[in-house]
Amino acid sequence: MKYFLYQLKKSPLAVIGIAIILMWLVFAFIGPSIIPYTHTAMDSENQMVGPGMAGHLLGTDSLGRDILARIVYGSRSILTVALLTSIFSTFVGVVLGFSAGYFGGKADTFFLRAMDILMAIPPLVLSMVILGILGDSSIVSLTIIVSIAFVPATARVSRGVLLTEKSQEYVSAARIRGENHLYIMFVEILPNTMGPIIVEATARFAYSIMTVASLGFLGVGLQPPTPDWGMMVIENKPIIAQAPWTVLFPALAIASLVIAISIFSDFVSKVLIHER
Repeated sequence: MKYFLYQLKKSPLAVIGIAIILMWLVFAFIGPSIIPYTHTAMDSENQMVGPGMAGHLLGTDSLGRDILARIVYGSRSILTVALLTSIFSTFVGVVLGFSAGYFGGKADTFFLRAMDILMAIPPLVLSMVILGILGDSSIVSLTIIVSIAFVPATARVSRGVLLTEKSQEYVSAARIRGENHLYIMFVEILPNTMGPIIVEATARFAYSIMTVASLGFLGVGLQPPTPDWGMMVIENKPIIAQAPWTVLFPALAIASLVIAISIFSDFVSKVLIHER
């Protein structure tokens, strides 16, 4: 932790990234209770008003809905899906990757080929296919579907780091003591591979936000009345000439969060690699 804070002082870019992430977390959790509008409230007398006009800090859309309110409420849904996706895909990926790498043999070969096939399909396309089959775009369904799309990459990374540690002396010592396979994998090996796994999880967090926003932009993500940043961009596209702020601010929200998480992921990667 001391080294982390020391490096953080030397990296103003990482500080900015963390500050942006914290800002969006604050917006997601307490923002809706502070702003004077809800994401569905319509101000019929002030449609497509510009930023700062008629009491709307970021303006309104064609239905008179407050852009700031929709972005704040949307941050809650997109962060929830992205965070749960990152956790779920990492958990499943670690279990699958560790099991395949640890036991090896034909099961490992089959695992590699299956992961290669799934990784050949872009996560966005795979998510769209599963969404189309299920026909359900709720937060729970979206979380599970995007997680499935990200499991192969996480599983491959987990398998790789396990193979690196598998031949270490402490693993052999655990086997000699008679420890079972689960204990060796998740008590002995896992703590020594947390660095790459954490880095992968933070990267998946950023990819999840991009994927969820892209699904919303394509019209197959979270459905109204749940606010979605990607959906805000596409639904306001027809009025971009008259009210460019209706597209600009949601797009900036997506970009700022993804870039901030990417910066934080790079910083964590450098710190953990040094500590190893």
